[in-house]
Amino acid sequence: MSTVPVVPVERCPVYVPYTWGTRIFDQALCEALWAERGRVHGIVVDLGCGMKPYQSWLGSGAQRWLGFDLPSSVSGRPMADAFATATDVPLRTGIADCVISTQVIEHVPNPWAVVAEAARLLKPGGCLMLSAPQSQWLHEEPHDYFRYTKYGLMELARRAGLTTVSVVPIGGAIALVGFQLSAHVPMLGAARGSTWWHLRRGIQAVIQWCAERLDRVLHAPADTMANLLVAEKPR
Repeated sequence: MSTVPVVPVERCPVYVPYTWGTRIFDQALCEALWAERGRVHGIVVDLGCGMKPYQSWLGSGAQRWLGFDLPSSVSGRPMADAFATATDVPLRTGIADCVISTQVIEHVPNPWAVVAEAARLLKPGGCLMLSAPQSQWLHEEPHDYFRYTKYGLMELARRAGLTTVSVVPIGGAIALVGFQLSAHVPMLGAARGSTWWHLRRGIQAVIQWCAERLDRVLHAPADTMANLLVAEKPR
């Protein structure tokens, strides 16, 4: 009897611990990006790059990884190759094979200009991978302006002349509930290293572990934490 060889699935190399307050979101986003890793090649432009968290595990096919950000961010001084806004990048038109921007566009008051700038940077056939929250608390105030459904992201892509390939939801409704509950646990307060601090981390871990597994089994797409837009520039 002939057998079909089993090809092992290459799992996302990123593992975020359950005690991390936004683990359920961060892990889901990394896995969504990993599933699209074949699009990350050639010259990659990272808009709002921060500490370039994706380059080490997503950039093996990249010829160059060029990061742009403001001089300061919530994670400290970014590892940017140059300081620039996401709407005015000092690179020539049609230089990029891939443009990546995650959880940045909600902090820009003119988001359509970000997608238009990404479209300008892309070569024909190049790919934009852009994520944005659909349901999230206020953060990095006062520069927190918008939330995006999949239709909003598709419309921004259309206006910029890009063709939407897919919009991937980052988790379902159960994951969203776990995300919100876990992220608000720190509001209970605790001194770092104290018994309550360790207990609080344990509570976060239990909430996220349960929500993540339930979401995979009983996936309810009625709502989501965020969306990942994958769009191409027409050839």
